[in-house]
Amino acid sequence: MSPGQNVLSFTETIAKRRTTKRVGVFRRRSAVVLTQKIWNIQVDGMPLQEWIRDWSGAQDMPAEMADLRSSFPAAGLLRIDHLLGLEQGPGPQRVGLLFCPICRNEACGYLSCELHVEEDAVTWTRFGWEDTVAGSDRTTPIAGAETLSFDRQDYRATLLALRQQISPAEASASV
Repeated sequence: MSPGQNVLSFTETIAKRRTTKRVGVFRRRSAVVLTQKIWNIQVDGMPLQEWIRDWSGAQDMPAEMADLRSSFPAAGLLRIDHLLGLEQGPGPQRVGLLFCPICRNEACGYLSCELHVEEDAVTWTRFGWEDTVAGSDRTTPIAGAETLSFDRQDYRATLLALRQQISPAEASASV
């Protein structure tokens, strides 16, 4: 790893979500709490949400979280492919990092950055909140956001190891 480069890692977090469950056809729905394992993005040992809070000067961390779930491997694998730059054409590509904590859907808006994959480094630049509401600016930049730079080999190894943990059968496919 070159000096000044960041270190990407993931921590397994238990996310809780309130929802309702129907109790029979005409009965009232009861509130239930669902739990699921989420792999949260960390940079230099600090959750990405803390970086966003510090850059923006907010008091609280954003509630959004990474959509890297072991309970729904296809979503996690797709996000990993995006972070690996496998969907990338010429030039930079915007990738989603943090999503709505309730539905984890891009339709609610999400945190994204430009992904640059170079020969020896991967960088995340131009962080911003993506808004999918018609008539609004597509991306609202985060003032004060820094560029995060990762050693390409370490970055790739970290993502492939996470891929293996999320879905061992899928990880054997050539990536």
